[in-house]
This record gives sequence, C-alpha cells and structure tokens, in this order.
Amino acid sequence: MLFVAGGDAGERWGAHVFRRNALRAWGRVESLPLSTDRGVGPAQWNYEALVEILEPPQRAVSTDGNRTLVAEIGGFGAVRVFERDPDSGVLMEQARLVRSEPESDDLFGTALSLSGDVAIVGAPRHGRSGAAYVFSRDPASGEWSQDALIPAPSPFPDSEFGAAVEIDGEIALVGHPGTAESRGILVEYTRDDARGTWTEQDRIAPRVRTIGDRFGSALAIRENEMLVGAPGTDQGRGGIHRFVRNRSDDIWQAVEIFSVQGSEPGFDLGSTVAIGGNVAVAGAPGADGGNGRAAVFSRPANGRWGEGEWLSLPTELPGVTGEEVLCVDGQAGRFECGDVDLLAFLPLSGLGLAPGSEVQAAGITDVWGWTDPETGREYALVARVGGASVVDVTIPSLPVYVGLLAVEGGTAQDIKVYADHAFFIGAGDTGMPVFDLRRLRSPGDLPVTLRPDARYTGIASAHNLVIDTQSGFAFPVGASGAGDPCGGGLHMIDIRNPITPTFAGCYTDSEGLVWAGRTHDAQCVEYSGPDADFRGRQICFASNETALRIVDITDKDVPLPIASATYPGMAYIHQGWLTEDQRYYYMNDELDETTGLAETTRTLVWDVAELDDPVLVAEHFGSTTATDHNLYIKGDRMYQANYQAGLRVLDISDPENPEEIGFFDTTPYDGNPPTMSGAWTAYPFFESGTIVVSSTQEGLFLLRSVRRPVF
Repeated sequence: MLFVAGGDAGERWGAHVFRRNALRAWGRVESLPLSTDRGVGPAQWNYEALVEILEPPQRAVSTDGNRTLVAEIGGFGAVRVFERDPDSGVLMEQARLVRSEPESDDLFGTALSLSGDVAIVGAPRHGRSGAAYVFSRDPASGEWSQDALIPAPSPFPDSEFGAAVEIDGEIALVGHPGTAESRGILVEYTRDDARGTWTEQDRIAPRVRTIGDRFGSALAIRENEMLVGAPGTDQGRGGIHRFVRNRSDDIWQAVEIFSVQGSEPGFDLGSTVAIGGNVAVAGAPGADGGNGRAAVFSRPANGRWGEGEWLSLPTELPGVTGEEVLCVDGQAGRFECGDVDLLAFLPLSGLGLAPGSEVQAAGITDVWGWTDPETGREYALVARVGGASVVDVTIPSLPVYVGLLAVEGGTAQDIKVYADHAFFIGAGDTGMPVFDLRRLRSPGDLPVTLRPDARYTGIASAHNLVIDTQSGFAFPVGASGAGDPCGGGLHMIDIRNPITPTFAGCYTDSEGLVWAGRTHDAQCVEYSGPDADFRGRQICFASNETALRIVDITDKDVPLPIASATYPGMAYIHQGWLTEDQRYYYMNDELDETTGLAETTRTLVWDVAELDDPVLVAEHFGSTTATDHNLYIKGDRMYQANYQAGLRVLDISDPENPEEIGFFDTTPYDGNPPTMSGAWTAYPFFESGTIVVSSTQEGLFLLRSVRRPVF
C-alpha cells in the first residue's frame, strides 16, 4: 500500500491511498479529505481565498500500520490523525494534533513521523529557528495530546530545526540543516519516562561537512540503518549519507555517501529520502529544469548498496507529424477525442524548448495566428519564456519550427497580431515588444531568432493583451510595475503605426479581486451590433474578475462605463467573446469549478442586445469538471480551451442553447480535474480551418473539427 500527499486545491484531498493489484499495477483506492469544514463559499470569497486556490498549501503524510497522519502546511498548519475502521476498512479522521504554542507560517507539519502511539511534527520556522512537537496518544481514552515542544538547540534565524523528523521507539531524531552556515546537523533525543521530557542525547554529523551542505534536510530510518539527505553538497549536486547504529552503544556511525553519476549543480539530490528493505530512494527536485528525478539504490540480500540509477517521468510526449490521425471510436492515437482529428502535434522540444531546461519546465501559454497576406502561409505564434516560438502550419500535417521572436529577460504571456505585426506582453520587464512578421518571408537558415522592431515601455509587465484590429488600438490589462498609470485596467495604446506605439489613455474600474481596478481580459470592438445607441462607437467588454464591465472608450480621455453585471455563483470572471453579430457574449469563470460553485464546466451566455442592460439568459454545463480558460467564436462555433479537458467545440447556432459537438483532450492522463494545466488557448481563425491549441506542458496541437455521419 502506498500513501501519497495530495496537492489538488479543488478537491481538497490531504492524501491518496494506492494499492497494487495482482498485475502489480498501482491504483487509487481511497482519498483522505483535508478537512470536513473547508470549502470556499460566496461569503468567504476574497483575494486570500484566491491565493489559496492558486498556491495550495503543501501536504505531508506519514503512516504506521492502520494509522495515518496528514498535514496541511501553511498558516497555522494542521495535522489530522486517520485510523482504519475495523468494520468498513475505511480510513476515518479520528483526531487533530493540537499544539500549545501555535504560530502562523512556521511550517508546522513540514515533516512527520509516526510510531505507534507517538508522533513527532516539525515546524522549521517556529520562532525563526524551528522546533519539533511530540504528541502521544492515551491508549485508554484514545485522545492525543502534546507531549513536548523541542526547541532548536542553536537558536539562530533560518536554521530550520524540524525540517526532517523521525521517531523510533524512545528515540527521536530531528534535522537541523540550516545551522552552522548551513552545514547542518542531526540531533538525537531520548525520552525520560519519569520526567516525561525529551533530552538531547547526541549530535550526528558526517565526517566532513562544508558550508551549504544542508545535512539533515531529509531523514529515513529502517531498523539500524539511517539515510540523511544533504542536498546542498557540491554546489547542489547533493548527496545521501548512510549511517549504521552500533548495537553495543546505540551510536550512529557514518558508513558511506550515496551519489549518482550525472548529478549536476542544482539537482539537490537528497531533498527527500526513503528506505525500505533493500531499496532506497532519494529525490532530486531541481533536476530537469525543476521537473525533478528520483535516484533509486538497491542491494542484494545482505549485500552492498549499488550505484544509484535515475528514475524520471518522460519529459514530453512523442511528436506526431507527417500523417493525419483520424478520430476513430473516441481515440486519435493516444488522445481521447470526439469528431476532432489530429493533424499534427509538436511537443515542447519541437517548439525550441530544450529538453530538461528550465524553459521547458515552464512550458507554454498562449497561441495566436498570422496569415501572410502575400503568400497565404499560416503561422502559429506560441508564447513561452524568452519570447514566442513561430511555427509554419501551412501544411498542417508537416508543421515547421521557424524560430523565436525573442525578448531578453522576459516571457511572452499573451500574443495578438495587427497589421502584420505581432505584439505580446508577459512577466518580467517585458514591456510590449513589436515584431514585423513580414520578416518571416525570408528568414534565412532555420531556426531564426528575430529581435523586436519596436518596444512600448509604458508598462513593465502585464497579464493579457487586447487589440481592436478595426480601430488599431491595443490594451494591455492587468499591468504592474513601471508606474502603470492605469492601475491594471485598460491601458490604451495607439498602434495604427505599429512601430511607434503611443499612449492614448486609461480606463480604471472599481471592480477587481486581486486588486480594485484590475482587468483580467477584455474584447474591444468597433461596435456594429443591435443597440443603435452605440453603433460606430469603440466598446470594450471587460472581464474585471468580479464583474463584467461594458465601457465606451471612443473618447480615450473620458471613457464612459455603460453597464456592469454579475451573476449567482460568481468566483472569477476570466474572459469572454462576442458572437459575430455582437448580440451575445459568451463568458467563462475560471474558478467556479475549483471552488465547487459549479459542478461541471460552466459557460455563461449574456444577451447584450442592449449594452446598458446585459441579461444572463443561459448557462451551459459541460460534461467534465475541468476548468475553462479561454474561448473564441468563429461563425456559429465556439472553441473552448478547457485546461485538462482540452479543446471543446460547441454549436451555438441556437445561441441560448449551446451544444457540444466535438472535443480533443490534449492531456492523455486520467480524469479532467479542475486544475490550471493543459489547454490554454484554441485559435480557430485560420481560413484553412486548422485549429491550433497550446497545451501548457504538452505542446502545440494542430486539429480539425469534423462532423461525421452516423450510420
């Protein structure tokens, strides 16, 4: 049986339990809830709740027989005790470990160890230097109580006493990796039953320590053998120290150091360790650009430990080019689908992201398209760290990586195209770079690196970019840094001459969740819809996190809000798009599935025939629980990028009754949970009908939506 700490903020599981079947395959058999009194309802929905969703607390787990500890790390922390019910066989929460001196953000629960009726819990930031709490269970009453608080023996700030803990009968061991200029030590304690106290017995260290080794960061014991991680050793290559306990005097003696060939600076081997029988495993979370690896050590019975072997997940899925893969019986190769064919797939390495690099680990975000008006060639522009990858998708089954629209020290987050020029914004001091895409007609030897032709510096970073291609104005939104005068709202830029972008004005709203006035995304158009009062005006439909705001921005000096709208079960108003007749506005809420306010993927349908009175006329609920991210409309079709559920194609010919008519799941893994990884954007506007979809950790998909006859 295997216990794995959970990390899903939406489902709020503390841990998952796996069991190996007769074929030796692991399958999940049950999950332990983090709490029975959690969950975000409308009354509690605020910025702090948003941060908890975007940055869920870490989990830790320890088990001994039929008893399991599950910790939630963060805030004041919490440790829950689960015991297996003898009748049903289900793990049920029985108690919580309550401490005498709770302290916020002391990382209580970072390390756990359970041995029968005794548990030890590390809090490596308690009092800045760290502490370990010992709890015991009264066999008669079954109640748990604090037995002792063990303070750091070296009370220096950031020494992280309690980063690793183990309890072994009457002996407790506590890691202290930040002490002695981060050389680190391991402190052993014994219990004085008469006094009910824990007394320092020994300080354990390797024969040779150097500054920054961080010995004691991780710890594992089995019988008389102990492994201690020192991930900072040798510029972060890391190492694992093996100790054996002398049976005559119970003294731990250093025996050898485990290392693995090919460990590089920053791998941090030894950040976690585990031992069982004749197999030991150590984590190297810094390997492969942060994707991590595990080192596995083994030995024959009663033999010596052998050289470690690396174990890692495949860094990427294999590419698919050269021949279209039709969707047949719900599958297109390894991908689930429905009436959507796979034309080609380029993994991250096919987009110029080097395998094992930090750039590859960061993945991709947005995708947009450009069609060369002279040659008719179609190009996909894919946002990534360092700029935007350019892919020629003219022959969709044979995409060609052309090169990189490069920006130093920044990231492309969102991309748009106007007048044969690409504009993007991103994190870092990116500003808004401008690239003349006509240079792609004669790129020279491939791949090519193109530098910006211009750069707008009125912002430093922004979250999204909106362009009204009719009027020639750009609107970075969610901007921060560089003294953005628009407070994260609509930052208006005249780009009618793309090489000389010029500040034109601001619209800052009163709405927002991350901060008041922040616009997350918008669609801005020269209005030609049914409301005669506003025809010919420049209108923005702004997703302002807590409200849909419709704004007349014709006069950039005096933008006029027209209407504001919200709806029951609102969590985070994210993005939306108008129908081509501008009668309806379809909108997604990025967090309603995660918070439980919507049971399945929800799309909101607004009738905006009267701009000053938008009316919510329908809600469409999808077939999965996946989070919806971006949606775009072409003709009577809506193309949704729904993270774990991939591309979803909806027929909106009856606007108030959308119907899903096709899908392609870009993440070929189990389930479609409400998480923020997977399909980011689906761009459907190529005349060829090719749909390009960016999937954050997978790569770029080239797809075609079809409706096959049913016989």
